[in-house]
Amino acid sequence: MLHNPYTLSFSKRQERAFREKYFADSLWQVRVAFLLVALLYAAFGFLDTIIVPEYRKEFHFIRFAVVIPALMGVILLSYFSFFRKIWQLLLMFSFMVGGVGIIIMLALVPDNYAYYGGLMLVLFAGYFFIRLRFLMASIAGWSLLIIYNVAAIFFSDAPGELIINNNFFFIAANAIGMMAAYNIESFTRRDFYLNKKLDARQLEITETNKNLEQKVRERTSELQYAKERAEESDKLKSAFLANLSHEIRTPMNGIMGFAELLKNPQLPGEQQREYAGIIEKSGKRMLNIINDIVDISRIEAGVMDVSLEKSNINEQLEYVYGFFKPQADDKGLQLILTDKLSTGKAMVLTDSEKLYAILTNLVKNAIKYSSQGTIQFGCNENRSKLEFFVRDTGIGIPEDRQQAIFERFVQADIEDREARQGAGLGLAISKAYVEMLGGEIWVESKIGQGSTFYFTLPYHTGSV
Repeated sequence: MLHNPYTLSFSKRQERAFREKYFADSLWQVRVAFLLVALLYAAFGFLDTIIVPEYRKEFHFIRFAVVIPALMGVILLSYFSFFRKIWQLLLMFSFMVGGVGIIIMLALVPDNYAYYGGLMLVLFAGYFFIRLRFLMASIAGWSLLIIYNVAAIFFSDAPGELIINNNFFFIAANAIGMMAAYNIESFTRRDFYLNKKLDARQLEITETNKNLEQKVRERTSELQYAKERAEESDKLKSAFLANLSHEIRTPMNGIMGFAELLKNPQLPGEQQREYAGIIEKSGKRMLNIINDIVDISRIEAGVMDVSLEKSNINEQLEYVYGFFKPQADDKGLQLILTDKLSTGKAMVLTDSEKLYAILTNLVKNAIKYSSQGTIQFGCNENRSKLEFFVRDTGIGIPEDRQQAIFERFVQADIEDREARQGAGLGLAISKAYVEMLGGEIWVESKIGQGSTFYFTLPYHTGSV
């Protein structure tokens, strides 16, 4: 149901909107209608002079001193802001003033049918012409009918038969006018409702179009970004494959070359041991590359498991220190384990193998990219987290590459201006392991001043 079938009212919010629009649409019509009614009411004063000259003064007083000033007063008030609140009451009042004026004339000359026609015109004007709403027009119309009967019965000498005949016409006129006004307002309200619904639908369509356009732009941007990433990935993988080919060939050439030299039966024992050591070192290097490739493949396939167990963080730090100390010394670097946990807090629930791999990758990179100075690493407790750090005095990382180095197959210097050994997988593996363990990893670095890698892990001391 669009509106109340009896009062034609919408719900409170929609009714307010309808009345605002109805007033805005009606204002100019009200002024024109009242001006025209006032002119007609004055023009019919000509009949007073011809038909009832004996009551000319009384009838002209009603017309020109009461009714027409009331109508013109409504026109004047329509230019004030408060008119919006009371305009329907003023229209109903004017309708009744015009009707009562004619009724008084009828009471004085009940046998003159011209004034019955005048009352019919007033009724039709009230129902159809002056933009009075159905409910108000009905109240005014039936009130005029009651006033007419009171005046005709008690204040005039009109015969009963005439009053009855006139009531048939007035009742019919009121009924017709009321039903017509009902339908007019009902259709007006229906048009208002449908227009509002259409506006809402158009607004919804507009918003939907905007959202679709936004989604298209976003999707286009995503596709463009994906295209750029794919192109970059192709370049990176091409660089990776070239680098990997070099990395595998280098130890393989060492293995093949020195294995061939070992075939010489006259080779002194000392050189045999030296060549065997080189073959062993090359084999380990190749094994590390293969292990990295296997690990990154398992990470990308989502089959890498996390195995939590009680681990002594201090022991792991010391093991890493002992493992890399000879390499640092050989390169003239000072390796320092600066911070450890207190003995009572060193036992932590974590995946010790992945933690060892992270620390190993970071310290190994620090040694690889440093030619002098110190490398410091350690661990601190920070707000229910363990914060590890590895600080070096190496070449540093350009700011625009500090995020890229954690991606697969990427090294900081992608153009290979200062290429080091490695497939560019260590930091990507470390980042994946850190995230698997519920932490995060980042770097702070300046070119020529070194880098500090940080990563955090949850500080769990409970059982598995």
